[in-house]
Amino acid sequence: MDMTTPRDGQPEPPPCWHCGAGVAARALFCHGCGTIQPPGDVDPFTRLGLAPSFEIATDVLDRQQAGFSRILAPARFAGKGEAVAEVAERQRHALADALAQLRDPARRARALLTMADAAPPRPANGGDWELRRAVAATPAAQERLKGEIRTEMQAELRLLLDAFRLGDLALAGRRLVRIEQMAFVA
Repeated sequence: MDMTTPRDGQPEPPPCWHCGAGVAARALFCHGCGTIQPPGDVDPFTRLGLAPSFEIATDVLDRQQAGFSRILAPARFAGKGEAVAEVAERQRHALADALAQLRDPARRARALLTMADAAPPRPANGGDWELRRAVAATPAAQERLKGEIRTEMQAELRLLLDAFRLGDLALAGRRLVRIEQMAFVA
């Protein structure tokens, strides 16, 4: 058996950069010495301590953001050395990225599908929407198209929600691709 894998099959937690004690990938601080830890390689839901779900209320994200902002305020790390301040900055950046991912329904859907190994390839272009944009020659036609895209995107987001509620990840993947195509031209 590999020395980094205990008998239960779970990998050993990475060591604290300061004292060497094992620290969970999601942990902000070492359980042994209390030193802030670099961001671990975790999904945005785990990073924010949330259950993976397409349906997340914005007030939940707001509370998480407020709590992490207090915990990771730069003033808390002033005078603790350059290395500690740099690690805290990396944690702030990782948390901001996780919040941005979960606030955006398309990015949240991609994260969920990636976690389930069901993520479709990212579209390379805007598909038929890109062609329609190219044909919309006048500013008025382009504005009408933008309105159509917003309306269609809202409909696709509702269908994406339905796909997740049904547990149909293949359908959710198809809806996500449509949304990402629209985002190319929006």
